[in-house]
Amino acid sequence: MNAIIFAAGSDGEIHPHLGIGRELMARGHHVTFITTFDYVEIARESGFEVLSFLEPEEKQELLRKTEKLGAIAKIKSYYGFLTDKASEICEMVAGRLDGQSILIAPPFFYVIARLLHAKYGTPYVSTVLVPAHLHSLKSPPIFKSTQWYSRLPYPMRKLVFRGGELLIIDPFFRLLLKRPCRRLNLPRPRQIISKWWYSPQRVAGLFSEWFCPVPEDWPKQLKLTGFPLSIPNENARQLSDGLLQFLDDGPPPIVFNPGTETQNPRAFFEIALKIVQTLGARGIFLTRLVDHLPALPDTVWHESYPPFHLLLPRASALVHHGGIGTIALALRAGIPQLILPGWTDQLDNGLRAERLGCGLVQQDSLDETALLEKLQHLLSSPQVRETCRLTQARIEPGAKACSRVVDVIEETFHNSGK
Repeated sequence: MNAIIFAAGSDGEIHPHLGIGRELMARGHHVTFITTFDYVEIARESGFEVLSFLEPEEKQELLRKTEKLGAIAKIKSYYGFLTDKASEICEMVAGRLDGQSILIAPPFFYVIARLLHAKYGTPYVSTVLVPAHLHSLKSPPIFKSTQWYSRLPYPMRKLVFRGGELLIIDPFFRLLLKRPCRRLNLPRPRQIISKWWYSPQRVAGLFSEWFCPVPEDWPKQLKLTGFPLSIPNENARQLSDGLLQFLDDGPPPIVFNPGTETQNPRAFFEIALKIVQTLGARGIFLTRLVDHLPALPDTVWHESYPPFHLLLPRASALVHHGGIGTIALALRAGIPQLILPGWTDQLDNGLRAERLGCGLVQQDSLDETALLEKLQHLLSSPQVRETCRLTQARIEPGAKACSRVVDVIEETFHNSGK
Protein backbone atom coordinates (compact mmCIF):
# COMPACT_ATOMS: atom_id res chain seq x y z
CA MET A 1 0.00 0.00 0.00
CA ASN A 2 0.85 3.65 -0.35
CA ALA A 3 -0.49 4.82 3.02
CA ILE A 4 -1.13 8.57 3.05
CA ILE A 5 -1.38 9.74 6.68
CA PHE A 6 -2.60 13.21 7.59
CA ALA A 7 -1.58 14.57 11.00
CA ALA A 8 -1.50 18.02 12.60
CA GLY A 9 -1.93 19.56 16.04
CA SER A 10 -0.08 18.76 19.26
CA ASP A 11 2.17 15.84 20.22
CA GLY A 12 -0.92 13.98 21.41
CA GLU A 13 -2.31 14.04 17.86
CA ILE A 14 0.96 13.53 15.98
CA HIS A 15 2.65 10.77 17.97
CA PRO A 16 -0.09 8.11 17.58
CA HIS A 17 -0.03 8.62 13.81
CA LEU A 18 3.76 8.36 13.79
CA GLY A 19 3.41 5.01 15.57
CA ILE A 20 0.82 3.83 13.04
CA GLY A 21 3.11 4.90 10.21
CA ARG A 22 6.08 3.03 11.66
CA GLU A 23 4.00 -0.15 11.95
CA LEU A 24 2.89 0.25 8.33
CA MET A 25 6.53 0.58 7.24
CA ALA A 26 7.51 -2.45 9.31
CA ARG A 27 4.97 -4.44 7.26
CA GLY A 28 6.49 -3.28 4.00
CA HIS A 29 4.14 -0.43 3.05
CA HIS A 30 5.14 3.00 1.79
CA VAL A 31 4.13 5.90 4.07
CA THR A 32 3.52 9.47 2.98
CA PHE A 33 3.13 11.67 6.06
CA ILE A 34 1.37 15.01 5.54
CA THR A 35 1.89 17.42 8.43
CA THR A 36 3.03 20.93 9.44
CA PHE A 37 6.57 22.28 9.31
CA ASP A 38 7.22 21.71 13.04
CA TYR A 39 6.83 17.92 12.70
CA VAL A 40 8.60 17.39 9.38
CA GLU A 41 11.93 16.36 10.86
CA ILE A 42 10.55 13.91 13.40
CA ALA A 43 8.47 12.29 10.64
CA ARG A 44 11.53 12.02 8.39
CA GLU A 45 13.44 10.38 11.23
CA SER A 46 10.77 7.65 11.14
CA GLY A 47 11.67 7.00 7.49
CA PHE A 48 8.52 8.44 5.90
CA GLU A 49 8.15 10.48 2.78
CA VAL A 50 7.03 13.79 4.30
CA LEU A 51 5.01 16.65 2.85
CA SER A 52 4.37 19.90 4.72
CA PHE A 53 1.14 21.77 4.06
CA LEU A 54 2.07 24.69 6.33
CA GLU A 55 5.42 26.48 6.30
CA PRO A 56 6.67 28.86 9.02
CA GLU A 57 6.59 31.80 6.60
CA GLU A 58 2.88 31.18 5.93
CA LYS A 59 2.09 31.08 9.63
CA GLN A 60 4.04 34.25 10.34
CA GLU A 61 2.41 36.05 7.42
CA LEU A 62 -1.06 35.06 8.64
CA LEU A 63 -0.26 36.28 12.15
CA ARG A 64 1.14 39.53 10.78
CA LYS A 65 -1.90 40.19 8.62
CA THR A 66 -4.39 39.50 11.40
CA GLU A 67 -2.49 41.06 14.30
CA LYS A 68 -4.37 44.38 14.29
CA LEU A 69 -7.72 43.17 12.98
CA GLY A 70 -10.92 43.13 15.00
CA ALA A 71 -12.53 39.85 16.01
CA ILE A 72 -14.89 39.56 13.01
CA ALA A 73 -12.23 40.56 10.48
CA LYS A 74 -9.77 38.15 12.08
CA ILE A 75 -12.26 35.26 11.85
CA LYS A 76 -12.90 36.05 8.17
CA SER A 77 -9.17 36.14 7.47
CA TYR A 78 -8.56 32.78 9.17
CA TYR A 79 -11.55 31.28 7.39
CA GLY A 80 -10.25 32.42 4.01
CA PHE A 81 -6.88 30.92 4.85
CA LEU A 82 -8.48 27.57 5.76
CA THR A 83 -10.54 27.54 2.55
CA ASP A 84 -7.44 28.09 0.42
CA LYS A 85 -5.50 25.53 2.44
CA ALA A 86 -8.19 22.83 2.09
CA SER A 87 -8.17 23.27 -1.68
CA GLU A 88 -4.36 23.23 -1.75
CA ILE A 89 -4.13 20.01 0.29
CA CYS A 90 -6.72 18.31 -1.94
CA GLU A 91 -4.63 19.13 -5.02
CA MET A 92 -1.39 18.09 -3.30
CA VAL A 93 -2.77 14.66 -2.41
CA ALA A 94 -4.83 14.07 -5.58
CA GLY A 95 -1.65 14.22 -7.66
CA ARG A 96 -0.13 11.38 -5.63
CA LEU A 97 -3.03 8.91 -5.62
CA ASP A 98 -2.74 5.61 -7.43
CA GLY A 99 -4.32 2.17 -7.26
CA GLN A 100 -2.25 1.28 -4.20
CA SER A 101 -3.20 4.33 -2.12
CA ILE A 102 -5.19 4.50 1.10
CA LEU A 103 -6.03 7.62 3.12
CA ILE A 104 -5.71 7.73 6.94
CA ALA A 105 -7.15 10.93 8.40
CA PRO A 106 -7.92 12.39 11.87
CA PRO A 107 -10.75 14.92 12.39
CA PHE A 108 -9.11 18.07 11.01
CA PHE A 109 -8.65 16.25 7.68
CA TYR A 110 -11.91 14.29 7.48
CA VAL A 111 -13.45 16.59 4.88
CA ILE A 112 -10.38 16.43 2.62
CA ALA A 113 -10.09 12.62 2.78
CA ARG A 114 -13.84 12.23 2.26
CA LEU A 115 -13.78 14.42 -0.87
CA LEU A 116 -10.85 12.47 -2.32
CA HIS A 117 -12.59 9.19 -1.51
CA ALA A 118 -15.77 10.41 -3.23
CA LYS A 119 -13.90 11.60 -6.33
CA TYR A 120 -11.35 8.82 -6.87
CA GLY A 121 -12.71 5.89 -4.85
CA THR A 122 -9.51 5.80 -2.81
CA PRO A 123 -9.98 3.72 0.37
CA TYR A 124 -10.23 5.89 3.48
CA VAL A 125 -9.91 5.13 7.20
CA SER A 126 -10.94 7.79 9.72
CA THR A 127 -8.94 7.86 12.97
CA VAL A 128 -10.59 9.14 16.15
CA LEU A 129 -8.30 10.03 19.04
CA VAL A 130 -10.97 10.83 21.64
CA PRO A 131 -14.60 9.81 22.25
CA ALA A 132 -15.63 13.47 22.02
CA HIS A 133 -14.85 13.43 18.29
CA LEU A 134 -17.57 10.86 17.60
CA HIS A 135 -21.05 12.19 16.95
CA SER A 136 -23.70 10.87 19.33
CA LEU A 137 -27.11 12.11 20.36
CA LYS A 138 -27.64 9.22 22.79
CA SER A 139 -24.45 9.94 24.74
CA PRO A 140 -23.17 13.33 23.56
CA PRO A 141 -19.67 14.54 24.43
CA ILE A 142 -19.45 17.16 27.16
CA PHE A 143 -17.71 20.43 26.33
CA LYS A 144 -17.19 23.30 28.77
CA SER A 145 -19.23 25.75 26.72
CA THR A 146 -22.15 23.38 26.02
CA GLN A 147 -22.58 21.36 29.21
CA TRP A 148 -26.27 22.29 29.18
CA TYR A 149 -26.76 20.34 25.95
CA SER A 150 -26.08 16.90 27.45
CA ARG A 151 -28.65 17.59 30.18
CA LEU A 152 -31.48 18.10 27.70
CA PRO A 153 -34.02 15.28 27.16
CA TYR A 154 -33.15 13.20 24.11
CA PRO A 155 -35.95 14.58 21.84
CA MET A 156 -34.91 18.16 22.65
CA ARG A 157 -31.23 17.28 22.18
CA LYS A 158 -32.01 15.83 18.76
CA LEU A 159 -33.97 18.92 17.75
CA VAL A 160 -31.25 21.32 18.92
CA PHE A 161 -28.54 19.42 17.06
CA ARG A 162 -30.50 19.19 13.82
CA GLY A 163 -31.15 22.92 13.97
CA GLY A 164 -27.50 23.66 14.73
CA GLU A 165 -26.28 21.44 11.92
CA LEU A 166 -28.70 22.99 9.44
CA LEU A 167 -28.14 26.63 10.41
CA ILE A 168 -24.51 26.74 11.60
CA ILE A 169 -22.39 23.63 11.00
CA ASP A 170 -23.38 22.84 7.42
CA PRO A 171 -23.14 26.48 6.20
CA PHE A 172 -19.67 26.73 7.77
CA PHE A 173 -18.36 23.61 6.06
CA ARG A 174 -20.20 24.10 2.78
CA LEU A 175 -18.53 27.50 2.38
CA LEU A 176 -15.18 26.02 3.41
CA LEU A 177 -15.55 23.26 0.80
CA LYS A 178 -16.87 25.44 -2.02
CA ARG A 179 -13.55 25.76 -3.83
CA PRO A 180 -12.27 22.16 -3.45
CA CYS A 181 -15.69 20.77 -4.44
CA ARG A 182 -15.72 22.96 -7.54
CA ARG A 183 -12.23 21.85 -8.54
CA LEU A 184 -13.08 18.19 -7.99
CA ASN A 185 -16.46 18.60 -9.71
CA LEU A 186 -18.33 17.27 -6.68
CA PRO A 187 -21.58 18.47 -5.06
CA ARG A 188 -21.16 20.09 -1.67
CA PRO A 189 -22.32 17.74 1.09
CA ARG A 190 -25.02 18.19 3.72
CA GLN A 191 -25.43 16.79 7.24
CA ILE A 192 -21.67 16.87 7.29
CA ILE A 193 -20.97 15.84 10.88
CA SER A 194 -23.89 13.47 11.43
CA LYS A 195 -23.77 11.54 8.15
CA TRP A 196 -20.95 12.51 5.83
CA TRP A 197 -17.41 13.18 7.02
CA TYR A 198 -16.45 9.85 8.63
CA SER A 199 -15.17 7.17 6.31
CA PRO A 200 -18.08 5.03 5.09
CA GLN A 201 -15.64 2.09 5.11
CA ARG A 202 -13.87 2.08 8.49
CA VAL A 203 -13.41 4.30 11.55
CA ALA A 204 -10.56 3.43 13.94
CA GLY A 205 -11.15 4.60 17.51
CA LEU A 206 -7.74 5.04 19.12
CA PHE A 207 -8.87 4.22 22.67
CA SER A 208 -10.28 1.25 24.58
CA GLU A 209 -13.90 0.30 25.21
CA TRP A 210 -13.27 0.17 28.97
CA PHE A 211 -12.33 3.88 28.74
CA CYS A 212 -15.56 4.70 26.91
CA PRO A 213 -18.42 2.22 26.38
CA VAL A 214 -19.80 2.46 22.84
CA PRO A 215 -23.14 4.31 22.49
CA GLU A 216 -25.63 2.67 20.16
CA ASP A 217 -25.60 5.59 17.70
CA TRP A 218 -21.85 5.74 17.06
CA PRO A 219 -20.85 4.84 13.46
CA LYS A 220 -21.43 1.14 12.79
CA GLN A 221 -18.11 0.96 10.93
CA LEU A 222 -16.21 1.89 14.14
CA LYS A 223 -13.47 -0.41 15.46
CA LEU A 224 -11.79 0.37 18.80
CA THR A 225 -8.09 -0.47 18.89
CA GLY A 226 -6.79 0.70 22.27
CA PHE A 227 -4.44 3.60 23.00
CA PRO A 228 -1.62 3.67 20.39
CA LEU A 229 0.86 5.16 22.86
CA SER A 230 3.82 5.96 20.66
CA ILE A 231 6.93 7.92 21.64
CA PRO A 232 9.46 8.75 18.91
CA ASN A 233 12.96 7.50 19.74
CA GLU A 234 11.57 6.10 23.00
CA ASN A 235 14.63 4.05 23.88
CA ALA A 236 17.02 6.93 23.21
CA ARG A 237 15.23 9.51 25.35
CA GLN A 238 16.41 10.16 28.91
CA LEU A 239 15.56 12.32 31.90
CA SER A 240 18.06 15.12 32.53
CA ASP A 241 20.75 14.54 35.15
CA GLY A 242 19.33 17.32 37.32
CA LEU A 243 15.83 15.87 37.23
CA LEU A 244 17.10 12.36 37.99
CA GLN A 245 18.99 13.70 40.99
CA PHE A 246 15.89 15.56 42.20
CA LEU A 247 13.78 12.41 41.91
CA ASP A 248 16.38 10.36 43.78
CA ASP A 249 16.64 12.89 46.61
CA GLY A 250 13.15 12.50 48.07
CA PRO A 251 9.64 11.06 47.85
CA PRO A 252 7.74 11.02 44.55
CA PRO A 253 6.71 14.57 43.60
CA ILE A 254 3.45 15.97 42.20
CA VAL A 255 3.88 16.92 38.53
CA PHE A 256 2.14 20.11 37.38
CA ASN A 257 1.65 20.49 33.63
CA PRO A 258 -0.58 23.35 32.38
CA GLY A 259 -0.17 22.21 28.76
CA THR A 260 1.91 23.47 25.86
CA GLU A 261 -0.93 25.65 24.56
CA THR A 262 -1.17 27.71 27.79
CA GLN A 263 0.17 31.17 27.07
CA ASN A 264 0.16 32.65 30.59
CA PRO A 265 0.62 30.02 33.31
CA ARG A 266 1.99 32.44 35.95
CA ALA A 267 -1.12 32.40 38.19
CA PHE A 268 -1.39 28.62 37.87
CA PHE A 269 2.19 28.06 39.05
CA GLU A 270 1.84 30.53 41.92
CA ILE A 271 -1.14 28.54 43.21
CA ALA A 272 0.66 25.23 42.55
CA LEU A 273 3.57 26.41 44.70
CA LYS A 274 1.24 27.28 47.59
CA ILE A 275 -0.41 23.85 47.30
CA VAL A 276 2.81 21.81 47.44
CA GLN A 277 4.00 23.86 50.40
CA THR A 278 0.69 23.38 52.24
CA LEU A 279 0.81 19.63 51.55
CA GLY A 280 4.46 19.43 52.54
CA ALA A 281 5.04 17.75 49.21
CA ARG A 282 7.61 18.08 46.46
CA GLY A 283 6.69 19.30 42.99
CA ILE A 284 7.84 19.39 39.39
CA PHE A 285 6.64 22.33 37.27
CA LEU A 286 6.65 21.77 33.51
CA THR A 287 6.74 24.72 31.13
CA ARG A 288 8.85 26.32 28.42
CA LEU A 289 7.76 29.76 29.66
CA VAL A 290 10.41 30.14 32.36
CA ASP A 291 9.60 33.83 32.86
CA HIS A 292 6.17 32.86 34.21
CA LEU A 293 7.56 30.83 37.11
CA PRO A 294 7.68 32.20 40.68
CA ALA A 295 10.87 31.83 42.71
CA LEU A 296 11.12 28.10 43.41
CA PRO A 297 12.34 26.50 46.65
CA ASP A 298 14.56 23.40 46.71
CA THR A 299 11.45 21.23 47.00
CA VAL A 300 10.24 22.22 43.51
CA TRP A 301 12.03 21.45 40.24
CA HIS A 302 11.39 23.11 36.89
CA GLU A 303 11.79 21.30 33.60
CA SER A 304 10.68 21.88 30.01
CA TYR A 305 8.70 18.86 28.87
CA PRO A 306 10.70 15.71 29.73
CA PRO A 307 9.72 12.25 28.44
CA PHE A 308 6.51 11.45 30.33
CA HIS A 309 6.90 7.69 29.99
CA LEU A 310 10.00 7.98 32.20
CA LEU A 311 8.85 10.74 34.54
CA LEU A 312 5.28 9.74 35.46
CA PRO A 313 6.08 6.30 36.96
CA ARG A 314 8.20 8.21 39.50
CA ALA A 315 5.52 10.78 40.39
CA SER A 316 2.85 10.67 43.10
CA ALA A 317 0.19 12.47 41.02
CA LEU A 318 -0.22 14.51 37.85
CA VAL A 319 -2.06 17.83 37.53
CA HIS A 320 -2.73 18.62 33.87
CA HIS A 321 -5.04 20.02 31.20
CA GLY A 322 -6.75 16.81 30.08
CA GLY A 323 -5.21 15.92 26.73
CA ILE A 324 -5.99 12.32 25.84
CA GLY A 325 -2.33 11.37 25.37
CA THR A 326 -1.42 12.71 28.82
CA ILE A 327 -4.39 10.92 30.42
CA ALA A 328 -3.36 7.63 28.80
CA LEU A 329 0.26 8.01 29.96
CA ALA A 330 -0.88 8.72 33.52
CA LEU A 331 -3.11 5.63 33.41
CA ARG A 332 -0.14 3.61 32.16
CA ALA A 333 2.00 4.97 35.02
CA GLY A 334 -0.70 4.02 37.57
CA ILE A 335 -0.86 7.45 39.22
CA PRO A 336 -3.91 9.60 40.09
CA GLN A 337 -4.56 12.72 38.06
CA LEU A 338 -6.24 16.04 38.71
CA ILE A 339 -7.57 17.35 35.41
CA LEU A 340 -8.03 21.07 34.74
CA PRO A 341 -9.77 21.09 31.34
CA GLY A 342 -9.36 24.02 29.02
CA TRP A 343 -11.16 23.58 25.74
CA THR A 344 -12.32 21.14 23.04
CA ASP A 345 -12.32 17.51 24.26
CA GLN A 346 -10.46 18.03 27.55
CA LEU A 347 -13.49 18.15 29.86
CA ASP A 348 -14.98 15.05 28.25
CA ASN A 349 -11.65 13.21 28.57
CA GLY A 350 -11.31 14.25 32.21
CA LEU A 351 -14.81 13.14 33.15
CA ARG A 352 -14.11 9.72 31.67
CA ALA A 353 -10.94 9.40 33.78
CA GLU A 354 -12.99 10.52 36.79
CA ARG A 355 -15.65 7.86 36.12
CA LEU A 356 -12.90 5.24 36.06
CA GLY A 357 -11.94 6.35 39.57
CA CYS A 358 -8.41 7.35 38.53
CA GLY A 359 -8.75 11.10 38.84
CA LEU A 360 -10.87 14.16 39.49
CA VAL A 361 -11.88 17.13 37.35
CA GLN A 362 -11.57 20.74 38.51
CA GLN A 363 -12.97 23.21 35.99
CA ASP A 364 -11.70 26.35 37.74
CA SER A 365 -7.93 25.93 37.55
CA LEU A 366 -7.33 28.90 39.89
CA ASP A 367 -9.57 27.78 42.77
CA GLU A 368 -6.83 27.10 45.30
CA THR A 369 -9.13 25.58 47.94
CA ALA A 370 -10.75 23.12 45.56
CA LEU A 371 -7.42 22.14 44.02
CA LEU A 372 -5.93 21.48 47.45
CA GLU A 373 -8.90 19.42 48.65
CA LYS A 374 -9.01 17.28 45.51
CA LEU A 375 -5.27 16.65 45.52
CA GLN A 376 -5.39 15.65 49.18
CA HIS A 377 -8.10 13.11 48.37
CA LEU A 378 -6.26 11.70 45.35
CA LEU A 379 -3.03 11.31 47.31
CA SER A 380 -4.55 9.77 50.44
CA SER A 381 -7.37 7.54 49.13
CA PRO A 382 -6.62 3.79 49.17
CA GLN A 383 -9.52 3.28 46.76
CA VAL A 384 -8.02 5.69 44.19
CA ARG A 385 -4.63 4.03 44.56
CA GLU A 386 -6.11 0.56 44.00
CA THR A 387 -8.21 1.70 41.03
CA CYS A 388 -5.14 3.27 39.42
CA ARG A 389 -3.25 0.00 39.90
CA LEU A 390 -6.04 -2.08 38.34
CA THR A 391 -6.44 0.33 35.42
CA GLN A 392 -2.68 0.35 34.83
CA ALA A 393 -2.88 -3.39 34.24
CA ARG A 394 -5.45 -2.83 31.46
CA ILE A 395 -3.18 -0.54 29.42
CA GLU A 396 -1.62 -2.54 26.61
CA PRO A 397 1.72 -1.73 24.97
CA GLY A 398 1.32 1.02 22.39
CA ALA A 399 2.80 -1.22 19.69
CA LYS A 400 -0.07 -3.67 20.15
CA ALA A 401 -2.67 -0.95 19.57
CA CYS A 402 -0.74 0.40 16.56
CA SER A 403 -0.71 -3.12 15.13
CA ARG A 404 -4.50 -3.33 15.50
CA VAL A 405 -4.92 -0.02 13.68
CA VAL A 406 -2.78 -1.27 10.81
CA ASP A 407 -4.84 -4.48 10.70
CA VAL A 408 -7.89 -2.25 10.18
CA ILE A 409 -6.10 -0.27 7.44
CA GLU A 410 -4.96 -3.39 5.58
CA GLU A 411 -8.40 -4.98 5.86
CA THR A 412 -10.04 -1.81 4.49
CA PHE A 413 -7.60 -1.71 1.59
CA HIS A 414 -8.11 -5.36 0.63
CA ASN A 415 -11.89 -5.15 0.98
CA SER A 416 -11.87 -2.22 -1.44
CA GLY A 417 -10.71 -4.57 -4.18
CA LYS A 418 -7.46 -2.74 -4.76
